[in-house]
Amino acid sequence: MDLKPLPQPAHPDPYTVLDRRFVYDSPWIRVREDRFKHRRGAEGRYAVCGFHRTACGVVALDADDRVVLVGQWRYPLEAYSWEIPEGGGDITESPFEAMRRELAEEAGLSAQTWEPLCFFHPSNSSTEEEAFLFLATDLAPTDGHQAEDDEELLVHREPFQDCLQRVLSGEITDGLTVVALLALQARRSGVSAELDATLAERFFQQPQAHPSAGRARWGAMDTP
Repeated sequence: MDLKPLPQPAHPDPYTVLDRRFVYDSPWIRVREDRFKHRRGAEGRYAVCGFHRTACGVVALDADDRVVLVGQWRYPLEAYSWEIPEGGGDITESPFEAMRRELAEEAGLSAQTWEPLCFFHPSNSSTEEEAFLFLATDLAPTDGHQAEDDEELLVHREPFQDCLQRVLSGEITDGLTVVALLALQARRSGVSAELDATLAERFFQQPQAHPSAGRARWGAMDTP
């Protein structure tokens, strides 16, 4: 069923940006502070976190409808986390290329069949990060399994329905994993909608081929 776009105000952007400045940069994230004036009168500063890499994840399902999960210690949370294979694609690779590499590196697997599952913004109040989620089936072992020197990973296969229970119980909390599993459950429950064609292409294109407005802003820091 075709859906009409959700409504927007005639002039949706209420901010006038007065200036921007870099605060921090690293190989993974960058932070800037914007000074703004809101059209309702408020003035203030907005800290924005940007990601150099593209967030990607894959629900890899085996023939027994089990989800491939990767376990690791998450430093910011001070907690252990079970997640779908995921990682950050760099500027030279598409989300598909990044996830094909990550599935081999983290789980020692390849997949014959890949399809886009979901696209979303993980935390749009503070970052322009974009996330691309895939569904992969027809799995086979590969010799690409090699953890980084700062990673200790466990690999486990869990029935799909059990994964859903673990999401709802709060045991599985990783954002990409939660969204991916619930998106697949929605699809299986009969909710169907095709990704916009331009958006679907982005799953298989390098990031510079389609800079979003938020990410493109980092290349125009001299222009408020």
